[in-house]
Amino acid sequence: GALDNFVYAVSGDQWDNGSEMRLGRVPNDKISHADAWQWVSGFDKAGKPKWTGNLDDSSPVLVDERFISVPEMVYLPKIKRYLLATWRLHVDFSGTNGTDLIIYEAPNPWGPFSLVHFEEYWAAKETNPYCPRIPLKWMNPDGLSGYLQHSGSWEKQPNPYYRSSVQAFKLKMC
Repeated sequence: GALDNFVYAVSGDQWDNGSEMRLGRVPNDKISHADAWQWVSGFDKAGKPKWTGNLDDSSPVLVDERFISVPEMVYLPKIKRYLLATWRLHVDFSGTNGTDLIIYEAPNPWGPFSLVHFEEYWAAKETNPYCPRIPLKWMNPDGLSGYLQHSGSWEKQPNPYYRSSVQAFKLKMC
């Protein structure tokens, strides 16, 4: 479902409660070539991204103070939108105080991004879920429903350990 001949990658400035996300791209036949990667370095007057081969010259495509943690973005062809899933801790570096789920959408990998879902203490405060993912292989044929995968810290459970979990979701079109 790629719209062009590039593979895009997103990265936050901190694993938890970060504030900035950068976007890189590489031709799909040169993923392993470090010198082929480019990063957004700003936008022209028409809103098109400018690209640089120097990561130090890159600039964020999304800034949301303390709401960007290990972001993941996927393209959903059915709605022709990019969904960006991320999360935040209620207390910095604490695996026991709960997290929030944050979902943005955008028409392009570089944005502009709009917040479409915010869920305080998602899943359950006790499980402290983090790192939400939308595996494309887990999308249903309708292209609007599937499974959200996430990790979590079950420290307060009878058998405490980290584990992966899934929850079903269905997109509501507005």
